[in-house]
Amino acid sequence: MKQKILIATSNQGKFKEITHLLGDLPFEFLSLTDLSEKFSEPEEIGKTLEANAILKAKYYGDKSNMITISEDTGLFIDSLNGWPGIKAARIGNNDEERRKILLEKMKNISHEKRSAFFKTCAACYNPNNQNTFLSFGEIKGKILNQEAKINDLNFGYNSLFFVPELNKAFSEMTLSEKNSISQRGKALKKMAYYLNHEFSAKHIIVSVAVIIENGKILLAKRYDPHNPEFHGKWELSGGIMEIGETLESNLIKEVREELGYKIEIIEKINYLHIQDRKSNDFEYQVYLVPLVCKIIEKVGEINDSEVIEIKWIDPDEYLNFDYVANNKVMMDKIIPQIKEIINKYKL
Repeated sequence: MKQKILIATSNQGKFKEITHLLGDLPFEFLSLTDLSEKFSEPEEIGKTLEANAILKAKYYGDKSNMITISEDTGLFIDSLNGWPGIKAARIGNNDEERRKILLEKMKNISHEKRSAFFKTCAACYNPNNQNTFLSFGEIKGKILNQEAKINDLNFGYNSLFFVPELNKAFSEMTLSEKNSISQRGKALKKMAYYLNHEFSAKHIIVSVAVIIENGKILLAKRYDPHNPEFHGKWELSGGIMEIGETLESNLIKEVREELGYKIEIIEKINYLHIQDRKSNDFEYQVYLVPLVCKIIEKVGEINDSEVIEIKWIDPDEYLNFDYVANNKVMMDKIIPQIKEIINKYKL
């Protein structure tokens, strides 16, 4: 199931723009109109775009208990000393009225003095840990003296904001054109990177040591009191791959640190075990890669901060133990291969 993320808007034109930019990400995006519970709008009392974007993201995030993206956009007109600024969406009762107010305000301003810029601040708020991420975008243009051609993107001031770079008003652009150049597009491009890095599925590779001696397999009972679902349960030794390591170098290091043995890797088992896990903030997959090993020599002691005890078992005894997570499923799959490798190498 995809992670759900709330886009804090009921404006379907804006929602369409945002999901066009973020739609390739592995999430399900919802607008306020998609929620079964309806919330009253918060009062935007912030004195900056950032303050209002954060205010809305936190308000709807806490109400819905969903990761929430909100944005606040201001229109800043040079000849009007930055008016309407952060109040651009609040100077009239609707978009049409706001455009009329703007045209009236600028009716006597010459073409040369109609420069303006849009600025957007997008905020992502996670109610699980109260973390907030901000991204920004800006674009310069001019205010037209009459509305341009109207298309599906005619909301806000789109039909009045002209972009010299494309020689078009926002309302004359395709969705792809606008998102490639607009202040919202720039802000959300940065937001997309953050979302993908922060909330998309993570992948963790774990090398697993199937240590064999005299035809028996070495199991370790995990010491992990902060994770009761793992503590006191059995597993094959191993560890998470780090940057720059190979499976072999990682496994040799981990077994030495956990069990105090120097090992030699004999053969990689032809099986990859995948476990899906979920935390409060993201989903992740663990890839367990089992390799058959033998002990060369004892070089240390069992690390009692990771292992309670060890036990040597016959392959057919594996069913008698309570394993970490669903590692028994892996054992079911690899025991036949382990027996073959034991016979092959006379381990």
